[in-house]
Amino acid sequence: MSEIAETFRDYSVKAQQQWKEPSFCPVIDFLATIDASARLYDPDLICDDMAPTSDIVCRMHFRQVGLEHLANSTCTLTSSQQVPKVVYFVIFGTYIFKFWHYIAIMAAHKNISPSAVYVIGDQHPQGTWWHRVLRDIHVVRFVYRELPENISGIEVRFRHHLSDIVRLQILYMNGGIYLDADMVVVRDLEPLLDYDITLGMVENGTGMGNAFIATKRGSAFLREWYTEYSRYQRDKFYFNSLQVPRNMYFKDPSRVHIESERLYRPNWFEADLLYKRSDYPWRSNFAVHVWTNGNPVPRSPDDIQEANSTIAQIFRQVMYGDSIPRTRKLLGGGG
Repeated sequence: MSEIAETFRDYSVKAQQQWKEPSFCPVIDFLATIDASARLYDPDLICDDMAPTSDIVCRMHFRQVGLEHLANSTCTLTSSQQVPKVVYFVIFGTYIFKFWHYIAIMAAHKNISPSAVYVIGDQHPQGTWWHRVLRDIHVVRFVYRELPENISGIEVRFRHHLSDIVRLQILYMNGGIYLDADMVVVRDLEPLLDYDITLGMVENGTGMGNAFIATKRGSAFLREWYTEYSRYQRDKFYFNSLQVPRNMYFKDPSRVHIESERLYRPNWFEADLLYKRSDYPWRSNFAVHVWTNGNPVPRSPDDIQEANSTIAQIFRQVMYGDSIPRTRKLLGGGG
């Protein structure tokens, strides 16, 4: 465990020991039914008088870095009726940032104009592109969160599931916009902010995507989704995280605003539209999932300077706007 992780863990344990009445905070009581480590959240931030009108994760951040006195002037929500313009990435373990991570965070910053972008994890990300993020995007804040030990007392088989429950916890208690680190927002999300929750179907067999979740605080749909982890199925990769919300949606579609086409197209099995072609109308999307596994994702600005693939167009727009000329070179070959 790194020195900074030890420091934050000591802080979290101390906070838990000092708080004698955790039942005072019903939000934490609820979250702890699935994940006991939720007890390490600060109940006096989540359930105090300031909580309804403040960005709770902002207050967590300032407390962790010893600048809690700044929270009153910095962590006020602009509206309690909309999805807050705060963005979260949840990243556990040793994580070397790559170029596409920088693009994802830069795109969120440019197209959402959030008050803060939170990278939540048990270790600081590493690498040149993480340092570029900190240099270029001043609203980025790292928030320490200990890795959960299990889900509903069941040891996890896929570590992804631990990130899955933490994103739901953060969204339930604070509201906002969760993004996977390879989800690139390509235009303003303002049209989505009045809905209780916005999701998109990856495709019917895979289930409801959880790489993009925009939700108001305390969403009833999110609460039920999280509660379903009491029946956690550790051997089924997609079940609790994607198929449960899909089934909930089909039972009552009125509870969710769906943007499948404008969040998850091109789909994972349509990756050639991103990497080998240049004619996908991506500007009509709200976001584009990069589908990094097994695909020739650009690794540096040099890879997008002249390439005319859809993915290069998107990355170039994030980096430079429309100022870089396009040629017929394709990143992945083909036509």
